[in-house]
Amino acid sequence: MTKCLGVLALALALTACAGSHSTVSRAGQAMRYVDTHGIEVAVPASWPLGDGVCGTPKANTVLWNTDAIPACLTNQPRGLSVVEFSGSLRRLHGYRRDTTPVTIDGVRARRWEAGTVMGSEEVRLDFAHRNLSVTVLSPDRSLLGRILASVRPIRVDPDGCPTHPGGVFTHGSRQGASKPFVPAEARRVVGCSYEGRWLDHSNLVGPRAGRHLARAFEAAPFGFSHAPRRTILPSICGSTWRGSSITARFEYAGRRPVTITAHLEGCGRLGASNGRWGIRLRPWWVGLLTRDARYFGAMVDPHSVD
Repeated sequence: MTKCLGVLALALALTACAGSHSTVSRAGQAMRYVDTHGIEVAVPASWPLGDGVCGTPKANTVLWNTDAIPACLTNQPRGLSVVEFSGSLRRLHGYRRDTTPVTIDGVRARRWEAGTVMGSEEVRLDFAHRNLSVTVLSPDRSLLGRILASVRPIRVDPDGCPTHPGGVFTHGSRQGASKPFVPAEARRVVGCSYEGRWLDHSNLVGPRAGRHLARAFEAAPFGFSHAPRRTILPSICGSTWRGSSITARFEYAGRRPVTITAHLEGCGRLGASNGRWGIRLRPWWVGLLTRDARYFGAMVDPHSVD
């Protein structure tokens, strides 16, 4: 697991990675589900996740390019099979003319047959109200058809994260030392990262990392933090992390789970809450998130996680 400094940096490190996904067998080939924003897609289980540079695929893979990505000049190999999650296409010129309305399990979308791109057939399914586009590329028309047929909406992802955030975020008042911020000895922690009102990605954390996170929460001071004025932090957080939130659901044997909610709101209310009181995040930790947690908006580097 990536080593991070600070409560929220640690929380991001635990959630900002490619989460585990269920595996099924289809047509003699093992498939696994990947998802974001409540839309799930089955892809070959042999595909690596996030095998790309600056949002450009370098092998058969799945890419999450739903937020800002670094800009660089890099070429895409020909003939790849790829699933890419990105922002909606609704603002493109000719969007209505070139797309066909479709309904997938009651969810409206628009389908765009983009033709051949770098030796692969490309089809896009655009879910405008979720600000999400699912692009499927493959030179194998059979595989292309199977992947497209697997696209479906979900309310809870395979890790148990709801599509919409449900944690309670409150400042509250400082509790007595006899009441821990979160009980120790969780059997696992489910991390859910949200972009606005939609689930972005999730991850499962084992008991050892869960204890580390619980200790960090317990040691943090009461209250919220603010980004210092006359620094670059307010502009960075305002453009990159506004509306983002993270929940960490601590699950125990023999007792109800405890959900911790952390968020970045323009670097104005930085911290985490257990629904009863909040704990602070130091402003200088914000600059460590992109370096230590390997978190670039919604673009995740799965190779940063052990």
